[in-house]
Amino acid sequence: MFTHNRCQLCVDAKEALQHVRKQVPFEITEVDIKKPGNEKWFDEYKYDVPVIHVNDEFLLWHRA
Repeated sequence: MFTHNRCQLCVDAKEALQHVRKQVPFEITEVDIKKPGNEKWFDEYKYDVPVIHVNDEFLLWHRA
């Protein structure tokens, strides 16, 4: 999940994903697009977080 620390939609999306994980186990990896080294993701998603990828493929954005 591509996120940053001031994103309420990201918090909501993470909570929704945690709920789904109770039914279907999977790993959630968070990428803070504002951290050094993540400039590529910041440029790509600065207006779109949260962004969800599944198996390295884009799934959705802007939803919780």
